[in-house]
Amino acid sequence: MHRALLIFEILLEIFKHVNATQDPIALFLPKISAPTYLAALARTCKTFYEPAMNELWAEIYGLNPLLGCVTRLYPIIYRAKRPSYKHPDFDDIEPLSANEARQFLRHAARVRSIHLEVAFNHHFRLLSVLPEKTCMFPRLQSLFTASLPCPTRYLHLFLSPTLRRCVLCAIVSDLKLIVTRCTALEHLYLMSSGPTSSDTMSILSDSVRVCKRLVTLYFPPLDWAAWEHLSNLPTLFTVTVDMRSMVTSPSNLDNISLGPFLNLTALSFRAQTAAYITSLMQHSEFPSLKDIVISFCQFPWADAERFFYAISQFKACQTLEKIRITSWCSGGQDPDNSWTAITHLRRCPQLRVLNLQCPYCCAHLDNNSLLEAMSCWPHIRSLELNDTKCRQATITFRGLFAALRQCPHLDTLRMLIDAMNIDVDPTTEPSSSRHTSLQLLDVRSAKVVDTEAVARIIFSMLPCVDKVYHAPDSSHANAWHEVRNYLKDLKSSAVVESP
Repeated sequence: MHRALLIFEILLEIFKHVNATQDPIALFLPKISAPTYLAALARTCKTFYEPAMNELWAEIYGLNPLLGCVTRLYPIIYRAKRPSYKHPDFDDIEPLSANEARQFLRHAARVRSIHLEVAFNHHFRLLSVLPEKTCMFPRLQSLFTASLPCPTRYLHLFLSPTLRRCVLCAIVSDLKLIVTRCTALEHLYLMSSGPTSSDTMSILSDSVRVCKRLVTLYFPPLDWAAWEHLSNLPTLFTVTVDMRSMVTSPSNLDNISLGPFLNLTALSFRAQTAAYITSLMQHSEFPSLKDIVISFCQFPWADAERFFYAISQFKACQTLEKIRITSWCSGGQDPDNSWTAITHLRRCPQLRVLNLQCPYCCAHLDNNSLLEAMSCWPHIRSLELNDTKCRQATITFRGLFAALRQCPHLDTLRMLIDAMNIDVDPTTEPSSSRHTSLQLLDVRSAKVVDTEAVARIIFSMLPCVDKVYHAPDSSHANAWHEVRNYLKDLKSSAVVESP
């Protein structure tokens, strides 16, 4: 055996590749699961045993694999030739003896990730023999559970001091105990399907304030005291807030004091209205924020005006690279004649991706305002403007190409274009006017009549666009199919003539 295989760390890396879901070796070997290969490696020699077993038990689903190590329970869990999978029935089985508990725990120390489901909760009565303060998984790093992992009296079994990632699909009263005992917690995902009451928010907020090393956080609504704690965490990089289940609106939005969110780079919100996130932006700095994703259920123009104005005054404007804002419902009156959303985003010079799918995002947008905005985004690569209230295109081809010249790296564009007004003659335009980076053009539901002329404009001015996309349910879909066919013929002719 090569001496490199005597190094434990090298063996671990090799066995991790064996355990990978997309293993290249599987192309040349029979269809055998990775655990089978790892078990075979563990039986090969003493040198392979420890690293192979560590990888074999690294991730488990439920407690069945460990219970299967108990001689008495093995035939119950691994019944041969079962017609269909179902969870074994443990209701009439005696709890584990002291010796059987040692068999059960034999490999538990190797487990680093466990996934639990509600159906596994009946296992815990079998573990009553375990001492009260036993940590069943001393090396556990990730816990995924569809509910509270077990009754409170057995919670200590999962509270490993090494736990880094915890995913809970319900907010429970013992949450504070979990985060208090697991001081190394870095990634916390708390999901709630039902309404978030004031008591639930209080439990959640008190628990979050205990966490000192959070890097990633996904959670329902918090009170402002918890937000203040998070705003001063230097370890925090990613935050996702799902406020759609919030019963009552947060109070004292104008009387909050937040820290700078010093290293936060990604912020995502799902909310009913824009009030919460608007106040958050107005009361903090986010000096490292690069990615913001927001989805609103209701986005009337008055809220949109305050929200986009808050972004324009946002200190993070200088660092923002990606902005995605989505809403399909507006309500209220239409904006005045001087308002358009993207004019508020001109203070974002580092912008790479802008995706606005909301009412009024293109309100009163014209060639001049588009040119002014895109002149401020020299690094932008993807621009999508989908105004759910806009029915008439206002950007002509000439205005579009003037704006594109300001963004040499743009490769994706989705917006409504005035393809009826043919104001560009590609035969008279200088070659320097061509945009050679744009590859994907989506004209949404734009009207078109002179399909051949439009195809020639795209062929001449956007040489890297091979196909024009459009809204599939548009009444002008057939006309755009003609444009695509003309464009295909033009490109085919150019290939034939090039030699």
